[in-house]
Amino acid sequence: MSKTSELNKTDKAIADAVDTAGQAEDNLIRLSTGVVLSAKQANPNVLIRVMTAQERPSPPVVFIKAMGREMENPDDPDYIKRVQAWEMNYNNSMLNALVGLGTELKSKPKGFPGPEDDSWLEDYKAMGLPVHPESKAWRYITWVLFKAAVIDKDTQAIGEKVKNLSGVREADVQAAETFPGRDEAGG
Repeated sequence: MSKTSELNKTDKAIADAVDTAGQAEDNLIRLSTGVVLSAKQANPNVLIRVMTAQERPSPPVVFIKAMGREMENPDDPDYIKRVQAWEMNYNNSMLNALVGLGTELKSKPKGFPGPEDDSWLEDYKAMGLPVHPESKAWRYITWVLFKAAVIDKDTQAIGEKVKNLSGVREADVQAAETFPGRDEAGG
């Protein structure tokens, strides 16, 4: 074997190692609490189902005498409240899906309770929130959002990283919402 081909193999091996290391590093999400999550691709079909599971409220229609026709009234106070509630529910569902489907616990600081620990559950229960400790998925998602990702910057980092890896765009959501037979198919 010539020295040139040995150098090419060495160069290729080094380049591959650097590429692989960079990719693994790019998928880490370091949270403000010191917890490190590994981001992964979430199933885009499931994410789209979550995004389209609840229909956005429609504005009420009022008859305008002067114009002789009905028009939507997006300024209706009740409608505004319904949209705000829908947005909160949508964002919560989406964040749960991104955490549950698109992250894994990589590491946590020494002494920091993990999802399997019961110590953080007591604080969670004390707020009167429903608890489902028998579900590993519920435990993990709730632990991430209650203990590990405690500031907006943390949840934004999770959302951005997982969405980028999953390739779900707003156009995909709109297409899924208008797909014929969507309601009959259960999604």
